[in-house]
Amino acid sequence: MQKWLITGANRGIGFEFARQLIEAGEQVIATARNPEGAEALQELAARHDGLTIEPLELDDRASIAALADRLAGTPIDVLLNNGGLYGGSWDNASHRQSLDSMEYDLWEQIMRVNVMAPFQLARVLRENLFAGQRKLIINMSSDLGSIANNGQGQSYAYRSSKAALNMVTKGLSVELADQGVTVVSLAPGWTQTDLGGAAAHWPVGESVSNQLKVIAGLGPQNTGSFVDLLGRPVPW
Repeated sequence: MQKWLITGANRGIGFEFARQLIEAGEQVIATARNPEGAEALQELAARHDGLTIEPLELDDRASIAALADRLAGTPIDVLLNNGGLYGGSWDNASHRQSLDSMEYDLWEQIMRVNVMAPFQLARVLRENLFAGQRKLIINMSSDLGSIANNGQGQSYAYRSSKAALNMVTKGLSVELADQGVTVVSLAPGWTQTDLGGAAAHWPVGESVSNQLKVIAGLGPQNTGSFVDLLGRPVPW
C-alpha cells in the first residue's frame, strides 16, 4: 500500500487518479480548492476510509505552506502535482493567450499555479517524501510543453508554463538524486476533460489507467525524464 498526495483532485484527471487508486487499495490525500463543493470527491471519501481531503489553493503560497504544516510527519510515497490552470477549455479560452489577444494577468496566474506551486510543494514536502518508500514526484506536464513538437503556436501562457515545469522537473531530479527521490514529467495525452473537451482522443479513465501503468514502472533510472501516458519519451 502506498500513500499518494494528489493536487487538483476534485475533477478531471485528478479525480480519476484518486478514484482508481483508492479502489485499488492505495491511500490518497486529495486536495481541492473548495473541498465542500467537491461533491464527487466527498462521496468517494465517504465510501473509502483511505481517502482524506485537504483544502489547497495552488495560487496561494500560504495555503501550500499550511498544507505542509498539517501533513508534518506524514510519509508520502508519491506526490502527484496534477493541479493546473489553462483559463478555460481549449475550445473557448485559447483566445485569452494568443498572439492577437493576450491576458497578461492570466499568464502570471498560470505560471504561479502550473510552475511555482509544484516547485513549492516539492520543496515543503521533501521530508514527507524522504520518509516514504517510493520517493516519487510526478509533475503533470503536457505535450503542449514540448518545444520541439510545437508546430502550431498559440496557447502561449499554458505552453510556456509546462515547458518551465519541465525545467523544474529536471532541476529537482538533479538536486534530489542523492536522497533517492525520482522526479518525472508526465504528459497525459489529449484527454476528455474540461480542458481537452469532448473531442479529445483519450477518455479520462483510459488516460489515467495508462498513466498508472507507466508510473508503476518508474524508478531512479527514469529521474529527470519527460514521458507520455504510454511511457514513450516526449522531446523537450
